[in-house]
Amino acid sequence: MDWNELVNLFTKVIKYKIGIGPIVLSLAKLLLFFVLLLATTWLARRITNVLARATLHKLPLEERAKGRLQQGVRWTLMLLGLLGTLAILGGNLSILRGFWAVINFPLFRPGGTPISLGSIFLFVILITTFGYLSRVLSSLLVSRGLSHVKMEEGTKYVLKRVTEYLLIAIGAIIAFQSVGINLSGLTVIFGLLSVGIGFGLQNITSNFISGIILLLERPIQIGDRITVGDIQGDVEEINIRSTTIRSLDNISIIVPNNEFVQGRVINWSHGDLKIRMNIDVGVSYNSDLEEVLRALKQVADEQPKVLKRPQPEVLLLEFADSSWNMQLRIWIADPKDYYTILSDINCAIVHKFRERGIEIPYPQQDLHLRSPLPLPLGRDEIE
Repeated sequence: MDWNELVNLFTKVIKYKIGIGPIVLSLAKLLLFFVLLLATTWLARRITNVLARATLHKLPLEERAKGRLQQGVRWTLMLLGLLGTLAILGGNLSILRGFWAVINFPLFRPGGTPISLGSIFLFVILITTFGYLSRVLSSLLVSRGLSHVKMEEGTKYVLKRVTEYLLIAIGAIIAFQSVGINLSGLTVIFGLLSVGIGFGLQNITSNFISGIILLLERPIQIGDRITVGDIQGDVEEINIRSTTIRSLDNISIIVPNNEFVQGRVINWSHGDLKIRMNIDVGVSYNSDLEEVLRALKQVADEQPKVLKRPQPEVLLLEFADSSWNMQLRIWIADPKDYYTILSDINCAIVHKFRERGIEIPYPQQDLHLRSPLPLPLGRDEIE
């Protein structure tokens, strides 16, 4: 095969046309399509990275929300690049018309309303957009609008959540109306499914209602130190279905909201942050009681994080088997310092008792041995 025949064969191959539905492309255009698609993907990544460095870091959003917003912008740019590539390859926009016919082809008709790929895509775009918009506007409401208003942090958080949920609800209504779905028809469908939802989604419904109760009644707030069951930590986020607690080991624990409404919750920070600590210690019966009282009182007075009002108290609670059981009662300003102050107080008690010769006895029991009783004399011995 000479050079001319090879060139003719290659020309026939690249001009070979491939039909994909209403879209007809030659092999050369198909290869060009993939090249342009890769170029637009690379360009979309570069633009979103520059946009993230220049704009997104200034928005009052969490890092996770910023990442999702950056990803959404990237996919939008890639879609626009795909449509532009199809327009370039089609020349007279015939490919775009074929593409438009594909995405508008009705897949099913719930209630007589045709639903296509385009309407599903538009619905997802609107819901995602309003989801991001709700987070941005609610964060701006707290960081900018309410920053100069004297208001409790819990109230600001409730306003932020209510604003976010209202915007999401409005976005859902607009999204349904945009794709042509009548909300009255959805009401009938949800009415028919209400029995199944009531039985199958009882936990979700209970957590949803409990989340609303937590936001309105506010028995717990962001930053509170709480104990739920065997979990102790700080409230980090209150959502409509669950609450996030950051444990003392810096572990995020997701707790369903109904556990806060139906169960017993210990809120160390509710109302007044000031709490009382009771430190128990036993001293030997050989100790000087007045010296013990003065030593414990001095330990409390020397601790800077112990409040002066109410005053610390030292009590003799019990006469135990091997010790006087004393109790030092102190008040602290923040429950989050509980374990640190407890350790400092215990260490100070050990040092103070050693300085003054006060003994902390070990548990002990006294064993008294008696001499054996004389055995009764036998008859032979008596005779």
